Amino acid sequence: MGLDNAAVSGSPRSVGRGAGRGTHSALCRQATALTHDKFLCERRNSSRFMKLHRTDFTDISPFRWSRLFSVLLLVASGCGNAARVEPGPTHAKASDNSIELRGASASYIRVEPAAAADRNSERSLVARVAFDDRKLAALGPPVQGRVSSIEVVPGDHVEKGALLLTLRAPDIAAASAQLTEAKTARQLAERNADRAKLLLDKGAGSQAESQQADSALAQSEAEEQRAAAVLAAFGGSHGSNEYQLRSPIAGVVVERNVAVGTEVHADQDKPLITVADLSTLWVMADVYEQDLARVQVGDEAKVHVPAFPDKEPVGHITYVGNTIDAITRVAVARIEISNTDSSLRPGMFATVQVKGLSNGVVDVPIAALLARRDQFFVFTKNPNGTFAEREVRPGEQHGQHIQILSGLAPGDPVVTEGAILLDAEANEAL
Repeated sequence: MGLDNAAVSGSPRSVGRGAGRGTHSALCRQATALTHDKFLCERRNSSRFMKLHRTDFTDISPFRWSRLFSVLLLVASGCGNAARVEPGPTHAKASDNSIELRGASASYIRVEPAAAADRNSERSLVARVAFDDRKLAALGPPVQGRVSSIEVVPGDHVEKGALLLTLRAPDIAAASAQLTEAKTARQLAERNADRAKLLLDKGAGSQAESQQADSALAQSEAEEQRAAAVLAAFGGSHGSNEYQLRSPIAGVVVERNVAVGTEVHADQDKPLITVADLSTLWVMADVYEQDLARVQVGDEAKVHVPAFPDKEPVGHITYVGNTIDAITRVAVARIEISNTDSSLRPGMFATVQVKGLSNGVVDVPIAALLARRDQFFVFTKNPNGTFAEREVRPGEQHGQHIQILSGLAPGDPVVTEGAILLDAEANEAL
């Protein structure tokens, strides 16, 4: 009963919290010795033992059964804890936040060098055909007026300086009248200056009168020049109230938004006539942020349009946008292509196959890449055998590999198997 009272006096919760490993070992030895002595004593008188055996077990109440079972559990737990050997740590975290694996955990790690990405791989971009802005003229009137005649329709080929339309403009009529007045005033000032000089030479005039006539002549000449400049800015000619719209480039009339009799204004939204040179076109391709490092000026690009599946004009990227569209989240890459046969039309949808990658792009197995919220990272092996986390920017996935656009260089030792284990160890070591 001494064993029962000592063991049950503390509940399993108190033993588990307050008792040390030495207390459990002593309790285990005491229980073993008492049990052995009792067995030798009872064996000397087997009949008494059997009687006592039957009496003890048949007379035990359920409450004593539960107390006895609790004692046995505590003794077994104490003995097991006394013999248990705590395993040593499987990892350690260095001062530079690198992770060092120890023991069997290191056998699950596989390290491979990062491979340079294949520069012959192609990237498909969504694109559209557009005008070459350097060879496009969207023409409107510089003055208000009414269209009196139109010389062209869409599709007409025109030369540089060709007449497109004529309109009657009140502003040009007013500018022409001012020029006429300025000419008349200048002629009168010339005559007055000549007369004043003649009188001065004959002694009939004064020096002041001659100087005053010269000053009036200079003012009249300046006014005539101003009136002529205003008329030229309007595009009119002296003695006429008409404005003639002419093409500044050679090309094709691709748009006309005016008819005879239309009242036009200098600040209207749409151009009256648009002329374009279609011998060279632009292909504008959409480049998403993650692909910007893979699209460079000078890269070769093949253009495919659904209307001509057998034609694949080849050009080169001449420009990559410096800004990202706030809505579409893309930058625009421009490819210049020749269109001497006029088969391509601005506005066509197209796809562009771009060859070439920027230096430093590498391929790693997809299992090496880990993500934490909006951050992507891999583990690399240091020369001293430890492992460090490195943030990277992923690119396009192909099969079981993914391209790393920045953060790794070809040849860097990357953990390709067991990266998740290293991540767990790193979090545990925090």
